[in-house]
Parts: sequence; C-alpha cells; structure tokens
Amino acid sequence: MILDMHVHTAASDDSTATIEGYIELILAYRQIHPFDGFVLTEHRAYTPGLNLQRYWDEYGVLVLQGIEMDTNLGHLLVYGINERVLEHFDLTRRMHDGRRIIAELTRLGAIAAPSHPFRESVFGSIMERNFTEVAGVHIIEGYNGQNSHKQNERAVALASQHALRSLGGSDAHYLNPKWFLTSATEFDDTITSSEELVEALHYGTYRPVVLPASDAMSY
Repeated sequence: MILDMHVHTAASDDSTATIEGYIELILAYRQIHPFDGFVLTEHRAYTPGLNLQRYWDEYGVLVLQGIEMDTNLGHLLVYGINERVLEHFDLTRRMHDGRRIIAELTRLGAIAAPSHPFRESVFGSIMERNFTEVAGVHIIEGYNGQNSHKQNERAVALASQHALRSLGGSDAHYLNPKWFLTSATEFDDTITSSEELVEALHYGTYRPVVLPASDAMSY
C-alpha cells in the first residue's frame, strides 16, 4: 500500500492545494503507477470529526488526518491524534519542547516523526551529534519530496545508523509535479483507518519510496 505521509492543503497557511485536487491527480497517476492515498499534515491545524471516509467511498482514495507540529528543534509529523493528545497539547502552538514531545506523544498513543530533519530543522544535526538528546525517536522522515538529494541522504544514513524506521512524503503544498507524487511510503500492511496506520507504524514493515515522474500528466 502506497501512502503519501506528508501533504498540505489550503488549511495550512502556505498552501493552495485541495483534497479534491490531489485526488484528481491520484486517479490519473494510477494509470502509470499504484497509489492508494495520503495523510493530511496541516501546519498546526487539526479538525476533529473531519469526514474523510467519503473520499474512499466515492473515489477509492484513502485520506487520513495527522498534523505537522512546531517545536523548538523543527517540525514533527504526528499521526493518530486522539482525545488524550488533544487534552494535553495545544496543537496550534509553536515551539513545543522538541527534546521531550516525541516520547510524550507516544505515551498518549500517537506516533511522531521529525520531518525533513536536515532542512529548516535541527533535529537531524542534534541526533547526529548525540542521539539520546531527543527522547523517544523511533521514526524519521527519510525521503521528503522538497529536500535536496543530500538532505535525504543524510536522513536515510541517520536512520540506518540508529536502526530507525523511515517515512516518505511529498511535503506537497501545490498541485504541480514539483510538489506532489514525488515521494511516499510503501507499507506491506493494508491500512483503512488512523488506528491501523498507528499500528502499522509501530509494528509493520514499510519503507520510503521515490515515485516515477508524473511530469507527463496534465496538472
């Protein structure tokens, strides 16, 4: 199963994309390569009760919701937001404590992974210097579609060095081939819900992938 784990829409303040726009591109892209869905990871924005099941029912595209949180070390991709997380954290806040929050989110039943740890982030360099300085890290974003090749290489090397699991995502903000359908995560498990996604991230087998170019498609 192939999911883009890092996607933004106009609900983020720096994006103009829409869920429907992504779905239209996915349906066209399936003519050249398998692709199952994506996770919304808006900047500091999460909408409890958002009806995303309708996209599966109508289009056969899985759409789930996470968030991209701000910390003093950089951004975090967070999946499996639940009532305990919402009670303990103000998700709209900037500058959460990056050295502690990953372990705290895990304790509350969520999954957190530093996003683009070597771009606009110091998570990567801190973990290179002293891995134990950031508590609870088990997963990082290895492939980010907006990273340079070198930035992704450093993330993959860090994951390998510390036996971390690794995600892939486009970090898409706009509906064009430089942004979407670039990187994703390939899961061996079938995922149909946020709960199953959390279980797969904890216990399943998955890997970041670079997707075949979609430049020939009409955007």
